[in-house]
Amino acid sequence: MIQLQMRVHLLSLVFIFCADAHKILVYNLKFAHSHGNFLGNVADLLVEAGHDVTSLIPEIAVQLKDGTTKSKIVRVPADPEAAKAHRIFDTGEMDFFSVNELNPFMLYAMSNHVGTMFAKQCEATLDSGVVEILQKQKFDVYIVESFDICGMMLAHLIKPRAIIKTSTTVLLGEQFDEVGVPLALSSSPSTLSRSLDIHSITSRAWNIFSEQMTRLMFAGPRRDVGRVFRERFGEEYPTLKEISSNVAYVFTNSEPLIDFATPTLSRVVDIGGLGAKEPKELDEYWISVMNRRPKVVLMSFGSLAKSYLLAPSAKEAILKVVSAFPSVTFIWKYEKKDEFALGDAAKIDNLVLTDWMPQNDLLNHPNLAVFITHGGMGSVQELALRGKPAILIPMFGDQPRNAAMIEHNRLGKVLSKTDINNHEKITALLKELMKNQEFADNSRRIARMLAKKPFSSKDKLLKYVNFAAEFGPSPALRPQSHDMSFIEYHNLDIIFIGIFASVVFTFLSLKAAWFVLSRIHIRKIKNE
Repeated sequence: MIQLQMRVHLLSLVFIFCADAHKILVYNLKFAHSHGNFLGNVADLLVEAGHDVTSLIPEIAVQLKDGTTKSKIVRVPADPEAAKAHRIFDTGEMDFFSVNELNPFMLYAMSNHVGTMFAKQCEATLDSGVVEILQKQKFDVYIVESFDICGMMLAHLIKPRAIIKTSTTVLLGEQFDEVGVPLALSSSPSTLSRSLDIHSITSRAWNIFSEQMTRLMFAGPRRDVGRVFRERFGEEYPTLKEISSNVAYVFTNSEPLIDFATPTLSRVVDIGGLGAKEPKELDEYWISVMNRRPKVVLMSFGSLAKSYLLAPSAKEAILKVVSAFPSVTFIWKYEKKDEFALGDAAKIDNLVLTDWMPQNDLLNHPNLAVFITHGGMGSVQELALRGKPAILIPMFGDQPRNAAMIEHNRLGKVLSKTDINNHEKITALLKELMKNQEFADNSRRIARMLAKKPFSSKDKLLKYVNFAAEFGPSPALRPQSHDMSFIEYHNLDIIFIGIFASVVFTFLSLKAAWFVLSRIHIRKIKNE
C-alpha cells in the first residue's frame, strides 16, 4: 500500500512539474483491433510523457480491448443496432477470400452497411451526454481518426485548442481532399491497387478506377454520419471537409522508408510503426517449434479474414505447398479445430496450426524465413522492423496498396487472393524468396534503417502534440486549395480561356491569311 501511494504521489509530481503537460482527448472507436491498438498506444505514450489524457471510447465492439491501459476512459455503450451490424465482421460471417474488393456493387453494399453502423453509434454518442461533459474540459489537443467521421464532426462541439487528425494507415480516398494533399494517381497506387505500372496506360487507368472504388467504399459513412449532424444541428453545421481543413496536424501510420514517394504537406506527419511492440522472448513451446527445422514460414491472414473460411480447394493447395518443403516448418493461423484441421492438416508433420500466435516475437526469430500475410499495416510494419521478406495476399481496405509498396521496395512479392488455390504459384514465390538473396538483404537493410532513423515516431508524436497544444493550428500550414473550387484548383478557367483565345486567334489568323491571299489573287488577275 505504501509503495502504491508513493507511485501515485510521484505520478502527481510528474503532472505538476512537467512544463509541457497538456489536457488531451483521444477519440478511439472500438471497431477493429489495429485501429484501437494504434490510437490506444498514442494515448499511453502521451500519458507516459506526463500529459493528462482522456480516451473517448464508443464501444461498437465491446469484445475488443480498449487499446489504452494508462489513459482515463470515457465509455459510450454500444448502440444495439450498431453492435449487431459489426458482428458480421468479427464473427467470421464475411468471407473476405471470395469477395472482390473492386466490385462496385459489393462496395456500395458494404459502404451502406458501415455507414448505418457508424451513424447509429454516433447518435448513441450524442445522446449519452458525454459531449456536454467533454465541452467543459477545455482540451488543448483533440486527436481523432476520420475513418469513423463522427469523431471529427464532434470536434466542432468539443472545441479544443487544436485538432490532430489521424489515419491508422496512409491517407485514403477523400482524406486527401479533406487534408489538402495532392493525389498523384499517375505514380502512386490507390488504396485498392495491388500494383501500378507507371508506363502502362491500362495500369494507370485501372488505378484511377480503383481510386473511385475507394471513395465509393467511404461514401456511406460520410453521408450517413454527416446527415446525423445536419438533422440535429441544422444545415449550417460545418462539413467534414471544413473541419478537417483547419486541423493543426495530420498523423499517419505510414513509414516513408517502405512506402512510395508521393506529394505531401508540412502538416502531414508520418509516425509509422508507433504501435509496434518490442519483441519478447518466446516460451518453451514456441522455441521448440521454431527450432524443429532450419527455416520457418509463418502464415496469417489477420483477425478479420478467417482461414477456416477458405475454399476446400485453397486449403488443399496450401497443404501441397507445405508438403513441397519438408525441411521447412510452416506455422498457420487457423481459427477452428474443424474436420480439415483434425484431418488432412494433422497428417502433415511440418505443419503447425494455431488459433493464436505471438506474431511479432516469431518474426524476430532467426529461423523465420518468409512471412505469408494479408498485408495489414501492422503486419507490414512488423515484418519491415524485423527484416523479413514476405508474400502478401491482400484482402480488402488498405491491404492492396500496402502489398504494392512492399513489392515496389523489393521486400516481397504480391499474390492475388484468387490464386490462393494455385499451389504452383505459391510454391514458386516461396522458392524465389528463399533462394534469391536480394529479398533477404533488402529486408535486413530496411530493418537497420528503421532502427537508426534520425527522428523516431515517438519523438515526432510528442513534439508535434506539444507544439499544437501550445500554439494551436497555424494558418501558414493550411493550403489555399481548401478555399478554391474544382475549376480554380485545376486551372480549368485559365485552360478554357487559353483554348478559347487560341481558337479565336487561329480563326482570325486564317481569316487574315485568306483575305491577304484573296487580295493577291485579285491583283494578279487584274495585272493579267
